[in-house]
Amino acid sequence: FQAEDGIRDQPRSRGLGDVYKRQSLMKSWGGPGSGPGEFNLPHGCWIDKDGRLLIADRENDRIQAFTQDGEYITSLLSKLIGPAVMFVDDENTVYCAEHNGGLISIMNLEGEMLAQWGSMTHRSCHGIWVDSNKDLYVVEPYEGSNGRTVVKFVRQT
Repeated sequence: FQAEDGIRDQPRSRGLGDVYKRQSLMKSWGGPGSGPGEFNLPHGCWIDKDGRLLIADRENDRIQAFTQDGEYITSLLSKLIGPAVMFVDDENTVYCAEHNGGLISIMNLEGEMLAQWGSMTHRSCHGIWVDSNKDLYVVEPYEGSNGRTVVKFVRQT
């Protein structure tokens, strides 16, 4: 996208700011399907420290890697169940919330599984983040309601 305008506050915005941008499509790629470079509900993305664009291809149960120009590179080798969102830390460790499987997976960029846990309590997670201590934060459904909550998992050393 090409943003030409910035942020403008208005009295009715309650201090949050209204964003106005003129955007033009610069490039798109992929289409429906299950082959390399195709998608079935792309759900989350991340650019790793090497500049690769990672896409959580949720209903194809995989994470695909691309150049930022859209050239397919590879798919991570781990078998995932509906990966929705991910976070890649400064050591290229991937933390992934598996929307359909209710799992939290930690793997390297080659897809080697380092840790995995979960239950259907974690199903439908919509956010994942890691802090500088490598503690993990997950936005997951709040048990017994339609809402969501943030859960912190403290790294054990």
